[in-house]
Amino acid sequence: MHAVGATLTYINQTKGPSGYHAVGPDSRASHRGKHMLKKFLIATAAGLLLAACQQQPQMASPAPVTPVRQLFVVYFNTGQSDILPEGQATIAQASATFKQGGTNVLVKGHADRVGDQGANLRLSMARTAAVKAALMRAGVPESAIRSGSLGEESLPVPTADQVPERLNRSVHITVIGRPVMSDKDYCAALARKWRSYSRTGAQGPAPQAIAQCDSGNYDAGITVLEQVLTDDRVVLPSRYL
Repeated sequence: MHAVGATLTYINQTKGPSGYHAVGPDSRASHRGKHMLKKFLIATAAGLLLAACQQQPQMASPAPVTPVRQLFVVYFNTGQSDILPEGQATIAQASATFKQGGTNVLVKGHADRVGDQGANLRLSMARTAAVKAALMRAGVPESAIRSGSLGEESLPVPTADQVPERLNRSVHITVIGRPVMSDKDYCAALARKWRSYSRTGAQGPAPQAIAQCDSGNYDAGITVLEQVLTDDRVVLPSRYL
């Protein structure tokens, strides 16, 4: 008789829903490989997501708005603090400018070098006070006014002592505010707003006001269009840039 050698291989068995099945070395290696591949794919996806977030373009910050400064000068007679008629007209212009987007008004009083230095300081203070009061009467709130008096110091036109100079007998009004549309652009914005909701024909106050704007009569056109939109409870477009 010939001896027959037998080689025994031990195979682990695990029990599943359908009974026992063999789990050999190759099966365990395959299971570990799949587990490692899954971890690798998760790590790769997380890395790609993080890189995408970091590479997103940043939103540009809006450019800062540069305040608009407009200067108005009120002139006085020698030794006087009474506001002349032309000065009243200048104050009215400054007030109207403030109401179109102004945020602050700077008021600085001056005096020329004729007379005593102390007296000129007091004179510049009186001129400043007179202009400030006139601005408030014209509708500029006191909280928006920043005032000061310089007497003979920091004169607009430097001169020798005792030299009269009209430009130094003055109060400088500087209106600071946000930039606003021109009358032409604002008139066009009002017209676009009216056309966006109105279906009326070419007759009536609004079309006539738009025609005024087209002909360059912006004050008349703006006044009527603002009134029409307000009466119809339509929010007016902002004049700020």
